[in-house]
Amino acid sequence: MGKSRVLLVRPEESRSKYDFQGVIENECLELEWIRRILEDVGYIVTVFDKQVETLSFQEFISDRDFDVFYGECRCFQESFLLEYVKAFKQKCNGLTIVGGIHAQMCKERLFVDETDLVLSGYNYTDLPQIIEGNRDIPNLSYRKNGNWVINATRPTDIKTLPWPNREYFYSHPDRYPYLDLKHAMWIRSSFSCPYRCRFCLRNHMNQGIYSRRDVPDLVDEIEQNDNENVYLVDDDFLYDENYLRRFIEEIKKRKIRRKYICYGRADFIADHEDIVAEFKEIGLVYLLVGLEDIRDEKLLSYNKHNTVRNNEKCIRICHKHQIRLMAMFILGLDFRGKDFRDLYAYIKKHQLKYVAVSIYTPELGLETEEEYITSDPSDFDYLHLVCRPKYLSVRMWYLHYYLLLIRLFLKGRRERVYDFIDYGAYIRSFIGNIFKRRKENA
Repeated sequence: MGKSRVLLVRPEESRSKYDFQGVIENECLELEWIRRILEDVGYIVTVFDKQVETLSFQEFISDRDFDVFYGECRCFQESFLLEYVKAFKQKCNGLTIVGGIHAQMCKERLFVDETDLVLSGYNYTDLPQIIEGNRDIPNLSYRKNGNWVINATRPTDIKTLPWPNREYFYSHPDRYPYLDLKHAMWIRSSFSCPYRCRFCLRNHMNQGIYSRRDVPDLVDEIEQNDNENVYLVDDDFLYDENYLRRFIEEIKKRKIRRKYICYGRADFIADHEDIVAEFKEIGLVYLLVGLEDIRDEKLLSYNKHNTVRNNEKCIRICHKHQIRLMAMFILGLDFRGKDFRDLYAYIKKHQLKYVAVSIYTPELGLETEEEYITSDPSDFDYLHLVCRPKYLSVRMWYLHYYLLLIRLFLKGRRERVYDFIDYGAYIRSFIGNIFKRRKENA
Protein backbone atom coordinates (compact mmCIF):
# COMPACT_ATOMS: atom_id res chain seq x y z
CA MET A 1 0.00 0.00 0.00
CA GLY A 2 2.97 2.33 0.47
CA LYS A 3 3.11 5.17 2.91
CA SER A 4 -0.57 6.02 3.23
CA ARG A 5 -2.53 8.97 4.53
CA VAL A 6 -4.00 7.89 7.86
CA LEU A 7 -6.88 9.49 9.73
CA LEU A 8 -6.99 8.86 13.50
CA VAL A 9 -10.41 9.44 15.04
CA ARG A 10 -12.01 9.72 18.45
CA PRO A 11 -15.79 10.40 18.44
CA GLU A 12 -17.66 12.68 20.81
CA GLU A 13 -18.73 11.30 24.19
CA SER A 14 -22.30 12.56 23.99
CA ARG A 15 -24.75 14.31 21.71
CA SER A 16 -27.12 15.32 24.46
CA LYS A 17 -24.79 18.09 25.75
CA TYR A 18 -25.15 16.41 29.15
CA ASP A 19 -21.48 15.65 29.61
CA PHE A 20 -18.29 17.20 30.95
CA GLN A 21 -17.19 19.14 27.87
CA GLY A 22 -15.33 22.24 28.98
CA VAL A 23 -15.04 20.85 32.53
CA ILE A 24 -13.08 17.62 32.10
CA GLU A 25 -11.73 16.74 28.65
CA ASN A 26 -9.45 13.80 28.05
CA GLU A 27 -6.37 14.09 25.89
CA CYS A 28 -6.51 11.59 22.98
CA LEU A 29 -3.46 9.69 24.23
CA GLU A 30 -4.06 6.49 22.26
CA LEU A 31 -4.19 8.41 18.98
CA GLU A 32 -1.03 10.30 19.94
CA TRP A 33 0.85 7.04 20.53
CA ILE A 34 -0.29 5.75 17.15
CA ARG A 35 0.62 9.01 15.44
CA ARG A 36 4.18 8.75 16.75
CA ILE A 37 4.50 5.14 15.59
CA LEU A 38 3.13 5.75 12.10
CA GLU A 39 4.92 9.04 11.43
CA ASP A 40 8.23 7.52 12.50
CA VAL A 41 7.98 5.13 9.52
CA GLY A 42 6.76 7.73 7.05
CA TYR A 43 2.97 7.75 7.17
CA ILE A 44 1.08 11.03 6.79
CA VAL A 45 -1.19 11.26 9.85
CA THR A 46 -4.14 13.50 10.71
CA VAL A 47 -5.98 13.50 14.06
CA PHE A 48 -9.69 14.20 14.46
CA ASP A 49 -10.90 14.43 18.07
CA LYS A 50 -14.59 15.36 18.01
CA GLN A 51 -14.30 16.39 21.65
CA VAL A 52 -12.62 19.58 20.42
CA GLU A 53 -13.29 19.77 16.66
CA THR A 54 -16.03 22.17 15.55
CA LEU A 55 -16.68 20.62 12.13
CA SER A 56 -18.78 17.50 11.83
CA PHE A 57 -16.90 14.38 10.74
CA GLN A 58 -18.61 14.44 7.36
CA GLU A 59 -17.58 18.08 6.86
CA PHE A 60 -14.02 17.33 7.98
CA ILE A 61 -13.48 14.60 5.35
CA SER A 62 -15.55 16.21 2.59
CA ASP A 63 -12.55 17.84 0.86
CA ARG A 64 -9.84 15.49 2.12
CA ASP A 65 -8.64 12.08 0.94
CA PHE A 66 -7.36 9.36 3.27
CA ASP A 67 -6.25 5.77 2.70
CA VAL A 68 -6.67 4.45 6.25
CA PHE A 69 -9.10 5.10 9.08
CA TYR A 70 -8.29 4.18 12.68
CA GLY A 71 -10.93 4.95 15.32
CA GLU A 72 -11.10 4.23 19.03
CA CYS A 73 -14.03 4.40 21.44
CA ARG A 74 -15.61 3.50 24.74
CA CYS A 75 -18.87 1.56 24.84
CA PHE A 76 -21.03 4.70 24.96
CA GLN A 77 -19.31 6.02 21.81
CA GLU A 78 -19.92 2.87 19.78
CA SER A 79 -22.75 4.13 17.56
CA PHE A 80 -20.91 7.42 16.90
CA LEU A 81 -17.72 5.65 15.84
CA LEU A 82 -19.53 3.17 13.58
CA GLU A 83 -21.32 6.10 11.96
CA TYR A 84 -17.90 7.61 11.20
CA VAL A 85 -16.60 4.30 9.84
CA LYS A 86 -19.55 4.12 7.45
CA ALA A 87 -19.07 7.74 6.34
CA PHE A 88 -15.37 7.11 5.75
CA LYS A 89 -16.07 4.04 3.62
CA GLN A 90 -18.56 5.95 1.51
CA LYS A 91 -16.26 8.94 0.99
CA CYS A 92 -12.73 7.47 0.92
CA ASN A 93 -13.31 3.71 0.48
CA GLY A 94 -10.10 3.03 2.41
CA LEU A 95 -8.98 0.53 5.02
CA THR A 96 -10.93 0.83 8.29
CA ILE A 97 -9.50 -0.25 11.65
CA VAL A 98 -11.30 0.03 14.98
CA GLY A 99 -9.64 -0.21 18.41
CA GLY A 100 -9.80 1.22 21.91
CA ILE A 101 -11.21 0.02 25.22
CA HIS A 102 -14.51 -1.09 23.67
CA ALA A 103 -12.65 -3.27 21.16
CA GLN A 104 -10.86 -5.00 24.04
CA MET A 105 -14.14 -5.81 25.79
CA CYS A 106 -16.70 -6.23 23.00
CA LYS A 107 -14.89 -6.65 19.69
CA GLU A 108 -17.75 -8.66 18.15
CA ARG A 109 -20.03 -5.61 18.40
CA LEU A 110 -17.67 -3.86 15.98
CA PHE A 111 -17.84 -6.61 13.34
CA VAL A 112 -19.92 -4.61 10.85
CA ASP A 113 -19.77 -4.45 7.06
CA GLU A 114 -17.82 -1.19 6.98
CA THR A 115 -15.17 -2.35 9.48
CA ASP A 116 -12.23 -4.20 7.94
CA LEU A 117 -10.14 -4.86 11.06
CA VAL A 118 -10.54 -4.74 14.84
CA LEU A 119 -7.49 -4.39 17.09
CA SER A 120 -8.34 -5.49 20.63
CA GLY A 121 -5.07 -4.74 22.37
CA TYR A 122 -2.45 -2.08 23.08
CA ASN A 123 0.01 -3.45 20.50
CA TYR A 124 -0.02 -0.24 18.46
CA THR A 125 3.55 -0.85 17.28
CA ASP A 126 2.09 -3.59 15.03
CA LEU A 127 -0.07 -1.09 13.12
CA PRO A 128 2.47 -0.42 10.32
CA GLN A 129 2.53 -4.17 9.58
CA ILE A 130 -1.25 -4.35 9.77
CA ILE A 131 -1.68 -1.48 7.31
CA GLU A 132 0.82 -3.14 4.95
CA GLY A 133 -1.33 -6.30 4.93
CA ASN A 134 0.03 -8.61 7.66
CA ARG A 135 -2.92 -10.37 9.32
CA ASP A 136 -0.89 -12.73 11.51
CA ILE A 137 -0.91 -10.22 14.38
CA PRO A 138 -2.01 -10.86 17.99
CA ASN A 139 -5.26 -9.18 19.11
CA LEU A 140 -6.33 -8.64 15.49
CA SER A 141 -9.69 -9.69 14.04
CA TYR A 142 -10.32 -9.60 10.29
CA ARG A 143 -12.68 -10.90 7.62
CA LYS A 144 -11.73 -13.91 5.50
CA ASN A 145 -14.07 -15.44 2.93
CA GLY A 146 -16.98 -13.58 4.47
CA ASN A 147 -16.30 -14.70 8.06
CA TRP A 148 -14.46 -13.02 10.90
CA VAL A 149 -11.19 -14.56 12.05
CA ILE A 150 -10.16 -13.79 15.63
CA ASN A 151 -6.44 -14.10 16.36
CA ALA A 152 -5.02 -15.12 19.72
CA THR A 153 -4.70 -12.41 22.36
CA ARG A 154 -1.44 -11.14 23.81
CA PRO A 155 -0.77 -8.53 26.53
CA THR A 156 1.45 -5.57 25.71
CA ASP A 157 4.46 -4.39 27.68
CA ILE A 158 3.90 -0.63 28.03
CA LYS A 159 7.68 -0.15 27.86
CA THR A 160 7.55 -1.08 24.16
CA LEU A 161 5.52 2.04 23.29
CA PRO A 162 7.23 5.31 22.35
CA TRP A 163 6.29 8.62 23.86
CA PRO A 164 3.21 10.09 22.18
CA ASN A 165 3.30 12.82 19.57
CA ARG A 166 1.48 15.67 21.38
CA GLU A 167 1.31 18.08 18.46
CA TYR A 168 -2.50 17.92 18.48
CA PHE A 169 -2.67 18.51 22.24
CA TYR A 170 -0.41 21.56 22.07
CA SER A 171 -2.35 22.95 19.10
CA HIS A 172 -5.42 23.27 21.36
CA PRO A 173 -4.10 25.20 24.38
CA ASP A 174 -7.60 26.28 25.41
CA ARG A 175 -8.94 22.72 25.63
CA TYR A 176 -8.33 19.51 27.64
CA PRO A 177 -8.93 20.93 31.15
CA TYR A 178 -9.34 19.03 34.39
CA LEU A 179 -11.74 21.28 36.32
CA ASP A 180 -9.83 24.51 37.00
CA LEU A 181 -6.49 23.09 35.82
CA LYS A 182 -6.44 24.16 32.22
CA HIS A 183 -4.78 22.09 29.51
CA ALA A 184 -3.97 18.97 31.53
CA MET A 185 -1.54 16.63 29.79
CA TRP A 186 -2.24 12.90 30.07
CA ILE A 187 0.64 10.61 31.03
CA ARG A 188 0.18 6.90 31.60
CA SER A 189 2.77 4.76 33.34
CA SER A 190 0.86 1.44 33.40
CA PHE A 191 -1.71 -0.73 31.67
CA SER A 192 -4.51 -2.56 33.50
CA CYS A 193 -4.93 -2.63 37.29
CA PRO A 194 -3.66 -5.05 39.95
CA TYR A 195 -7.00 -4.97 41.81
CA ARG A 196 -10.19 -6.80 40.84
CA CYS A 197 -13.13 -4.60 41.82
CA ARG A 198 -16.30 -6.25 40.53
CA PHE A 199 -17.78 -3.17 38.85
CA CYS A 200 -14.67 -2.07 36.97
CA LEU A 201 -13.56 -3.00 33.45
CA ARG A 202 -10.08 -1.50 33.84
CA ASN A 203 -8.62 -4.64 35.36
CA HIS A 204 -9.68 -6.51 32.19
CA MET A 205 -7.62 -4.26 29.95
CA ASN A 206 -4.42 -5.69 28.44
CA GLN A 207 -5.85 -9.18 29.00
CA GLY A 208 -5.80 -8.41 32.73
CA ILE A 209 -1.98 -8.20 32.84
CA TYR A 210 -0.53 -5.27 34.81
CA SER A 211 2.39 -3.63 33.01
CA ARG A 212 4.31 -0.59 34.24
CA ARG A 213 7.00 1.78 32.96
CA ASP A 214 10.25 2.47 34.78
CA VAL A 215 10.39 5.60 36.95
CA PRO A 216 13.23 7.38 35.05
CA ASP A 217 11.37 7.05 31.74
CA LEU A 218 8.17 8.37 33.29
CA VAL A 219 9.93 11.36 34.82
CA ASP A 220 11.81 12.03 31.57
CA GLU A 221 8.49 12.39 29.76
CA ILE A 222 7.14 14.77 32.41
CA GLU A 223 10.33 16.84 32.37
CA GLN A 224 10.60 17.09 28.60
CA ASN A 225 6.99 18.18 28.09
CA ASP A 226 6.72 21.76 29.20
CA ASN A 227 3.13 21.63 30.42
CA GLU A 228 2.12 22.84 33.86
CA ASN A 229 -0.68 20.33 34.55
CA VAL A 230 -0.05 16.59 34.44
CA TYR A 231 -2.82 14.02 34.73
CA LEU A 232 -1.30 10.65 35.72
CA VAL A 233 -4.09 8.52 34.32
CA ASP A 234 -3.04 5.11 35.59
CA ASP A 235 -6.04 3.22 36.88
CA ASP A 236 -4.29 3.39 40.24
CA PHE A 237 -1.10 5.43 40.40
CA LEU A 238 -0.82 5.06 44.21
CA TYR A 239 -0.09 1.36 44.20
CA ASP A 240 3.55 0.49 44.89
CA GLU A 241 5.17 2.27 47.87
CA ASN A 242 8.72 1.86 46.58
CA TYR A 243 7.79 3.01 43.07
CA LEU A 244 6.17 6.16 44.45
CA ARG A 245 9.13 6.97 46.68
CA ARG A 246 11.47 6.68 43.68
CA PHE A 247 9.12 8.84 41.61
CA ILE A 248 8.98 11.60 44.25
CA GLU A 249 12.73 11.44 44.82
CA GLU A 250 13.42 11.77 41.08
CA ILE A 251 11.04 14.72 40.70
CA LYS A 252 12.72 16.46 43.65
CA LYS A 253 16.22 15.73 42.39
CA ARG A 254 15.47 17.31 39.02
CA LYS A 255 13.56 20.22 40.59
CA ILE A 256 10.57 19.65 38.30
CA ARG A 257 7.57 21.83 39.13
CA ARG A 258 4.20 20.58 37.92
CA LYS A 259 0.64 20.28 39.19
CA TYR A 260 -0.49 16.66 39.37
CA ILE A 261 -3.80 14.83 39.19
CA CYS A 262 -3.92 11.11 39.87
CA TYR A 263 -6.02 8.15 40.98
CA GLY A 264 -5.41 6.40 44.28
CA ARG A 265 -7.08 3.93 46.62
CA ALA A 266 -8.33 5.07 50.00
CA ASP A 267 -6.65 2.20 51.86
CA PHE A 268 -3.24 3.10 50.40
CA ILE A 269 -3.71 6.75 51.34
CA ALA A 270 -4.84 5.78 54.85
CA ASP A 271 -1.71 3.62 55.33
CA HIS A 272 0.82 5.97 53.68
CA GLU A 273 0.18 9.50 54.87
CA ASP A 274 3.89 10.30 54.62
CA ILE A 275 3.99 9.49 50.89
CA VAL A 276 0.84 11.51 50.23
CA ALA A 277 2.34 14.47 52.13
CA GLU A 278 5.56 14.26 50.09
CA PHE A 279 3.56 14.02 46.88
CA LYS A 280 1.74 17.19 47.90
CA GLU A 281 5.10 18.92 48.34
CA ILE A 282 6.08 18.22 44.71
CA GLY A 283 2.76 19.44 43.28
CA LEU A 284 -0.13 17.01 43.91
CA VAL A 285 -3.38 18.97 43.56
CA TYR A 286 -6.21 16.49 42.90
CA LEU A 287 -6.54 12.94 44.22
CA LEU A 288 -9.30 10.92 42.57
CA VAL A 289 -10.45 8.25 45.02
CA GLY A 290 -13.19 5.68 44.57
CA LEU A 291 -14.85 5.74 47.99
CA GLU A 292 -17.77 3.99 46.21
CA ASP A 293 -20.20 3.63 49.13
CA ILE A 294 -20.80 4.54 52.78
CA ARG A 295 -21.59 0.95 53.82
CA ASP A 296 -19.00 -1.74 54.52
CA GLU A 297 -21.26 -4.50 53.24
CA LYS A 298 -21.56 -2.76 49.90
CA LEU A 299 -17.80 -2.31 49.60
CA LEU A 300 -17.50 -6.04 50.28
CA SER A 301 -20.01 -6.88 47.56
CA TYR A 302 -18.00 -4.77 45.11
CA ASN A 303 -14.87 -6.82 45.95
CA LYS A 304 -13.25 -3.52 46.87
CA HIS A 305 -11.13 -4.94 49.71
CA ASN A 306 -11.56 -1.70 51.59
CA THR A 307 -13.56 -0.30 54.51
CA VAL A 308 -15.52 2.82 55.37
CA ARG A 309 -13.01 3.41 58.17
CA ASN A 310 -10.18 3.61 55.62
CA ASN A 311 -12.27 5.94 53.48
CA GLU A 312 -12.78 8.33 56.36
CA LYS A 313 -9.10 8.26 57.31
CA CYS A 314 -8.29 9.05 53.68
CA ILE A 315 -10.66 12.02 53.80
CA ARG A 316 -8.99 13.35 56.96
CA ILE A 317 -5.50 13.02 55.45
CA CYS A 318 -6.51 14.90 52.29
CA HIS A 319 -8.13 17.66 54.34
CA LYS A 320 -5.07 17.89 56.61
CA HIS A 321 -2.64 18.30 53.69
CA GLN A 322 -4.99 20.51 51.65
CA ILE A 323 -5.24 18.06 48.79
CA ARG A 324 -8.36 18.37 46.67
CA LEU A 325 -10.06 15.01 47.08
CA MET A 326 -12.36 14.07 44.20
CA ALA A 327 -14.57 11.63 46.06
CA MET A 328 -16.25 9.18 43.68
CA PHE A 329 -19.35 7.25 44.70
CA ILE A 330 -21.45 4.57 43.01
CA LEU A 331 -25.23 4.87 43.17
CA GLY A 332 -26.39 1.29 43.58
CA LEU A 333 -29.33 -0.44 41.99
CA ASP A 334 -30.42 -1.32 45.53
CA PHE A 335 -30.72 2.35 46.53
CA ARG A 336 -33.94 3.51 48.11
CA GLY A 337 -34.82 7.15 48.71
CA LYS A 338 -33.11 7.07 52.11
CA ASP A 339 -29.84 5.89 50.57
CA PHE A 340 -29.67 8.94 48.31
CA ARG A 341 -30.38 11.23 51.27
CA ASP A 342 -27.87 9.42 53.51
CA LEU A 343 -25.16 9.79 50.88
CA TYR A 344 -25.74 13.53 50.65
CA ALA A 345 -25.65 13.82 54.46
CA TYR A 346 -22.36 11.86 54.50
CA ILE A 347 -20.83 14.15 51.83
CA LYS A 348 -21.89 17.19 53.81
CA LYS A 349 -20.73 15.80 57.17
CA HIS A 350 -17.24 15.02 55.84
CA GLN A 351 -16.97 18.35 54.02
CA LEU A 352 -16.37 16.78 50.62
CA LYS A 353 -16.18 19.67 48.16
CA TYR A 354 -15.39 17.72 44.98
CA VAL A 355 -17.77 14.84 44.42
CA ALA A 356 -18.59 12.61 41.44
CA VAL A 357 -21.51 10.20 41.56
CA SER A 358 -21.87 7.45 38.97
CA ILE A 359 -24.75 5.11 38.34
CA TYR A 360 -23.81 1.46 38.84
CA THR A 361 -23.18 0.25 35.28
CA PRO A 362 -22.25 -3.39 34.54
CA GLU A 363 -20.24 -2.87 31.38
CA LEU A 364 -21.02 -4.80 28.23
CA GLY A 365 -18.51 -7.61 28.07
CA LEU A 366 -18.50 -8.20 31.83
CA GLU A 367 -20.52 -10.97 33.44
CA THR A 368 -23.50 -9.63 35.35
CA GLU A 369 -26.54 -11.00 37.14
CA GLU A 370 -28.47 -7.75 36.69
CA GLU A 371 -31.23 -7.30 34.12
CA TYR A 372 -30.40 -4.87 31.32
CA ILE A 373 -33.19 -2.45 30.43
CA THR A 374 -31.47 -0.86 27.43
CA SER A 375 -29.51 -2.03 24.41
CA ASP A 376 -28.39 1.48 23.44
CA PRO A 377 -24.60 1.64 23.92
CA SER A 378 -24.74 5.42 24.46
CA ASP A 379 -26.56 4.75 27.75
CA PHE A 380 -23.46 3.05 29.18
CA ASP A 381 -21.94 6.39 30.24
CA TYR A 382 -22.49 6.06 34.01
CA LEU A 383 -25.12 8.80 33.77
CA HIS A 384 -28.03 6.54 32.84
CA LEU A 385 -29.61 3.43 34.29
CA VAL A 386 -28.81 0.39 32.17
CA CYS A 387 -30.19 -2.19 34.64
CA ARG A 388 -33.45 -2.38 36.53
CA PRO A 389 -33.35 -1.01 40.10
CA LYS A 390 -34.06 -3.55 42.82
CA TYR A 391 -36.57 -1.67 45.00
CA LEU A 392 -37.65 1.44 43.09
CA SER A 393 -39.23 1.92 39.70
CA VAL A 394 -36.96 3.39 37.04
CA ARG A 395 -38.85 6.68 37.22
CA MET A 396 -38.60 6.93 41.04
CA TRP A 397 -34.93 5.97 41.01
CA TYR A 398 -34.25 8.76 38.52
CA LEU A 399 -36.26 11.22 40.61
CA HIS A 400 -34.05 10.60 43.66
CA TYR A 401 -30.95 10.68 41.44
CA TYR A 402 -31.80 14.09 39.99
CA LEU A 403 -32.66 15.48 43.41
CA LEU A 404 -29.24 14.36 44.65
CA LEU A 405 -27.49 15.94 41.65
CA ILE A 406 -29.34 19.21 42.20
CA ARG A 407 -28.38 19.26 45.88
CA LEU A 408 -24.74 18.52 45.06
CA PHE A 409 -24.70 21.17 42.36
CA LEU A 410 -26.15 23.81 44.66
CA LYS A 411 -23.73 22.80 47.41
CA GLY A 412 -20.80 23.12 44.99
CA ARG A 413 -22.03 26.49 43.80
CA ARG A 414 -22.34 27.81 47.37
CA GLU A 415 -18.79 26.65 48.03
CA ARG A 416 -17.62 28.22 44.73
CA VAL A 417 -16.18 24.93 43.57
CA TYR A 418 -17.26 25.34 39.96
CA ASP A 419 -16.93 29.06 39.37
CA PHE A 420 -14.98 28.37 36.18
CA ILE A 421 -17.98 26.83 34.36
CA ASP A 422 -20.93 28.46 32.62
CA TYR A 423 -23.63 27.80 35.20
CA GLY A 424 -26.43 28.86 32.87
CA ALA A 425 -25.44 26.47 30.08
CA TYR A 426 -24.93 23.63 32.55
CA ILE A 427 -28.33 24.12 34.19
CA ARG A 428 -30.11 24.32 30.81
CA SER A 429 -28.50 21.09 29.59
CA PHE A 430 -29.21 19.40 32.93
CA ILE A 431 -32.91 20.35 32.89
CA GLY A 432 -33.20 19.34 29.25
CA ASN A 433 -31.77 15.93 30.07
CA ILE A 434 -34.21 15.47 32.97
CA PHE A 435 -37.19 16.06 30.70
CA LYS A 436 -35.68 13.83 28.03
CA ARG A 437 -35.33 10.94 30.49
CA ARG A 438 -38.80 11.52 31.90
CA LYS A 439 -40.27 11.25 28.39
CA GLU A 440 -38.33 8.06 27.68
CA ASN A 441 -39.47 6.46 30.95
CA ALA A 442 -43.09 7.58 30.72
